[in-house]
Amino acid sequence: MIVFRRRLGGIPAAFSIHFSMNKGAKVISEAILGRDFRTVVVAGKAYTIHPPTIERMAGAISHLSGVKEAQTIREVLLSLGDMDKLAKALSWFIAGDESLAAELGKGTLDEAVEALEAVADMIEIKVFLNAVSLAKSVSLLAAKPR
Repeated sequence: MIVFRRRLGGIPAAFSIHFSMNKGAKVISEAILGRDFRTVVVAGKAYTIHPPTIERMAGAISHLSGVKEAQTIREVLLSLGDMDKLAKALSWFIAGDESLAAELGKGTLDEAVEALEAVADMIEIKVFLNAVSLAKSVSLLAAKPR
């Protein structure tokens, strides 16, 4: 929808175009322009997280397979209770590998959970939870001898 409106503030007869976009279109346009990112602070240092690729999600989710079911993403992540695993998962989302895990491990459990919540906000939460659940199922299958 295009809306023409008169601007106030000394510029007579100036018009601006206001595009009304749905949330999906906004997310896509921000991703294309590179504006879709989150900045998180862990252990006193700021990190920028961009929307995760499938490879980064797979690497991170491999460390989150021990979670328990809960009502919110925060509760799911807190159920893991292992800062080492959370730091490795977060490192995958930030760097694409585990290179930042030791540095991120110096932060608090709450900082790591908040950072992972920020990542979950960038992707469809149901997809994220299903991927974590699938990783958990696969790890259980691998652990059971036949």
